[in-house]
Amino acid sequence: MEKQESVGFVEICLRLLNSDLKHFKLCATVVLLPTLVAFVLVMWVIKPTYVAQAVVTPPAPSQNSLSGLSSMIGGMSGMSSLLGISSSDDDANAVWTILNSWELHDQVIREFNLAEHYEFDGKFHADLLKKFRKKFGIEVNKEDMFAISVEDEDYKLAAKMVSFILTKADSAFNSFKTSQARQSRIYFQGRLDSCERALDSLMKDFVKFQVENNYYDPEIQLESTIKYLSALQAKREEVSIEMAFEKADRGNSKRYEELSKRYRGINSALNGTLNGKHEKVGMVSLQKSPELGAEYLRRESEIRVQEAMYKLLRQQSEQMRLEEAKMLTNLHVLEPPWENDKKVFPRRGIILMFTSFISFLLATLLCNFLEFMRSEKEKNSGTSAEWAFFVRKVCFWRK
Repeated sequence: MEKQESVGFVEICLRLLNSDLKHFKLCATVVLLPTLVAFVLVMWVIKPTYVAQAVVTPPAPSQNSLSGLSSMIGGMSGMSSLLGISSSDDDANAVWTILNSWELHDQVIREFNLAEHYEFDGKFHADLLKKFRKKFGIEVNKEDMFAISVEDEDYKLAAKMVSFILTKADSAFNSFKTSQARQSRIYFQGRLDSCERALDSLMKDFVKFQVENNYYDPEIQLESTIKYLSALQAKREEVSIEMAFEKADRGNSKRYEELSKRYRGINSALNGTLNGKHEKVGMVSLQKSPELGAEYLRRESEIRVQEAMYKLLRQQSEQMRLEEAKMLTNLHVLEPPWENDKKVFPRRGIILMFTSFISFLLATLLCNFLEFMRSEKEKNSGTSAEWAFFVRKVCFWRK
């Protein structure tokens, strides 16, 4: 029994090529016809498409003066959401939403009459919007900038549409920020008015409390009272020592009586100060001092909080007025759109190479199949009989 030799890769490739050469006309026809058709399509039938692109910066974060207030009330995120103050991320999301909104796209369609330009014959406007959005693109590049692009068969029109989109998007975002600033200003103005009334009321009550209790500056008054009492106490001790010495030396002399009167006067002044009889001259009663001091500090702290609130609200209100009146450019164009006449579709070289490759592959399969059936026919195998039956049936159906 003869040993069957193994078939190598080179031999297989040569057999495939030889089969193509045996049916060269068929192979050439199968390869050239699709390639010529593709060449005609990409050169004269399929209209080329161009793309215009622009790169813009996201909105810059707006500065606000509530940082000092946030340290007093324990954070600002909740208050910002209540006031409608947006962060830089919210502004970027707002611009992204505006650029993808149907209102802006509809303005582009109406401005450049895209229904006629696209030769749109549909019944629904949503289909026209969908067709435009297939040609419109927006993405965030590696530098976190917005890259906006529009594809069209007219490269000049594509550049004009990108410029129009940027202008309208910036105008819409300005309108959004103006409306946001107006709402915030109205809120701040209302809070400013109520804070001013509360501050006036607190100041009046505080002045009334000071006048009624003769309590104007607790730190200075208390320090002065303690110094005065200390001085009286020292004098009383001094007089007491002199009285004791005088009595032991001379008895109830005239000097002793004078010292007694002086001692009683100092003692009366000391007791009067302790009982608060000298409040009108700035002295304070030590018994009432803790309660009055606590009430004084409470009222003073309320006034300070209201003053700080008033200053911050006043500053924020003025800032919102400036923001409301500001109509500056928020979307700064880093790379403006230009009339790029380099085609992005169809890619002629890739299409022709792909068509040629697929055609050659199909032609090779067909030629090798025909060569295989010829060899089977020479052997009178069952495969050739089945193929002949299949061909007869197909020819019969065609007749």
